[in-house]
Amino acid sequence: MDAKTTGRFLAELRKEKGYTQKELGDKLMVTDKAISRWETGKGLPDTSLLKPLSDILGVSVGELLAGKRMPPEQTKEETDSILVEAMRYSHRTAARAAGLCLVIVGILFLLTPLVVTTQSESGVWVLGLAPIGAAVCLFLKRGGGNGKLLYRIGMGCLVLALILELLPFGAVLVMAPGPTERIVRTFSFFDLTVFGYANFFPLLVGLLTVFSLFAGIISALHPLRLLRLRNAVFLCTAAAAVLSLAPLLFGMEYLSIVGAFVCVCLFLSAILQGAGNCQASRS
Repeated sequence: MDAKTTGRFLAELRKEKGYTQKELGDKLMVTDKAISRWETGKGLPDTSLLKPLSDILGVSVGELLAGKRMPPEQTKEETDSILVEAMRYSHRTAARAAGLCLVIVGILFLLTPLVVTTQSESGVWVLGLAPIGAAVCLFLKRGGGNGKLLYRIGMGCLVLALILELLPFGAVLVMAPGPTERIVRTFSFFDLTVFGYANFFPLLVGLLTVFSLFAGIISALHPLRLLRLRNAVFLCTAAAAVLSLAPLLFGMEYLSIVGAFVCVCLFLSAILQGAGNCQASRS
């Protein structure tokens, strides 16, 4: 069963019957956008709509899902295999939706350091790693849609990391005007003040993040889905993740909560990109 093949067949049957997308949608009580989505192969009709849709178009459910007309003697055998594949497709779709929900919940937990004000709640963000880890395992088990969804979520983590890097709270500079006096100030990752004090790591992390995001968008939009470019994006993201931990060489006080969250986002992005690239290389 292939969504694009089914979509083309659906469009042919609709035109044979003389229906517009809106007219067919009205008969099924769905929007014309839903019909367009099916016909372009971006999704399949809900299982509850398959029988009424096949009745309207004058074909069997098996023929509709197979994307072709079949002789009677072949219909039963083909229908059985198609229905099994349809169930697998439904399970994969449900798994993707569940994984996406887990990622959203995880990200919400990871964002808590930006909104909580009490010290007792500042460590709640760690709980976000569990649902995201579960989502990654779920995507890997189900195949992750040939890695596309994993890669897109990885790019989303990269966007979030860049947003946090632009905020004036991520990079930390500790100055000592006197023997007993210490002043802690925070800056954007792209602020040259930190660079001027020989703390080169935040700016390097920021530049690698920008490059990774720019190259990742190009690879996603490119018609050939260049795997080599995606691997390069993964390596740059992994390098940025490692460098984001470098301020710890100067001491824990050089890593702010926002900086720690940037580390988490970059490592998550690298893990998801790597998993997505592995899935894409197998397909």
